[in-house]
Amino acid sequence: MEKVAREVIAWNPPVDWVKDAMENAGTTIGSVHFNKRKNGELRKMSYRLHVTNPKVATKPKGMVPQVCSICHRADCRQPKFLDTPVKSKSKKTIDKANNQITVLDANKVVRDKDGVVLGRGAWRTVPLEKVIRIKNKGVTYLINRT
Repeated sequence: MEKVAREVIAWNPPVDWVKDAMENAGTTIGSVHFNKRKNGELRKMSYRLHVTNPKVATKPKGMVPQVCSICHRADCRQPKFLDTPVKSKSKKTIDKANNQITVLDANKVVRDKDGVVLGRGAWRTVPLEKVIRIKNKGVTYLINRT
């Protein structure tokens, strides 16, 4: 019996559609291709969602640096500024504001100081507006943007 690969081609889909297509992987490993925001370089990555306590990567924290009211810098050294706490936001709030999704990168090999492999995994954010290909559960989503 021969398996037939399914392809879905989408032209200029909204960000919510791309997010739903990525979340369709559930707890299985999916693949995503996207262009980095910083320099437009193509990144190919295997990812997992709904990972709660990975052994090799600490949980991502949503921290927003506070800006000094006097000099308007985040790295201010004035005593008044150093005593104020850092405001934190949830990761979901930050992801929604930046049109991104936080996933566990299954490609990253984690080693200890002696070079012994401890496992795989690192937290990465995927910019949803830059995704060009998603593959999960036997379905390939090709995204064309004009």
